[in-house]
Amino acid sequence: MKTLLVSAENRSGHTLRGVVTLPDSDAPVPFVLNLHGFASSLSGRRYMHTSMARALAAAGIGCARFDFFGCGESDGEFSELSFDGLYTDTEDLFAWLGRQPYADAQRIFLSGQSMGGYIAASNAPKLNPRGLILMCPGAAMWYGCEERAAAVEKSGTDEADMQGLVYKMSFNHEMARHPEPFEEAKGYEGPVLLLRADDDPLVSEQDCLRYQAVYRNADFIRFENGGHDFACLPARNGCNEAICSFVRAHL
Repeated sequence: MKTLLVSAENRSGHTLRGVVTLPDSDAPVPFVLNLHGFASSLSGRRYMHTSMARALAAAGIGCARFDFFGCGESDGEFSELSFDGLYTDTEDLFAWLGRQPYADAQRIFLSGQSMGGYIAASNAPKLNPRGLILMCPGAAMWYGCEERAAAVEKSGTDEADMQGLVYKMSFNHEMARHPEPFEEAKGYEGPVLLLRADDDPLVSEQDCLRYQAVYRNADFIRFENGGHDFACLPARNGCNEAICSFVRAHL
């Protein structure tokens, strides 16, 4: 197993910084491109995405993880985070990964957690990955986003203090112009894996079931405890094992 610090330029000329985790192989390998959640980073909360990447590499599968523009070590400030930019960053990173000599461009899976799951599901019909992995996908953030922005702007400002981050209401306005998440996800015909812990306070069972109903070939695996970040060993290990098994089954 080896780890590469990498960078890619998005279509706006900004640098997105990431980590590629590779298995011991001299030939191109299947890959997972993973998208992080809102106000998170490529490592994930409690390093959940780092753990996943290492589990994949041990199973002979590569993993690429990047900070979105405005997040983590990538260019930009959080106040510049654009909802539309999440879509274009995903497209640009998917294309970048397909050009790398260590990646099998015909076997790239798209994965995301929370907001990253929402973005992955919405991009899958266009990108057509080999498979789609949705960890507690955060479609619920779309509902009421315009109203939440209006409530902030009514106080005379277009930004909010989100636990030390400057959060601009333009993000919500862009999100509101997109179709309902479950409609936007329609059109992807490949295999899908849905994962959720039963005590997740942010993503409901019903939202995962609504995603499952969108697809023709979707498995939904539930875990006891772990919350939104699969933050207990049984859920974390179970999540990693399920992802590795899913990828291997659809190579």
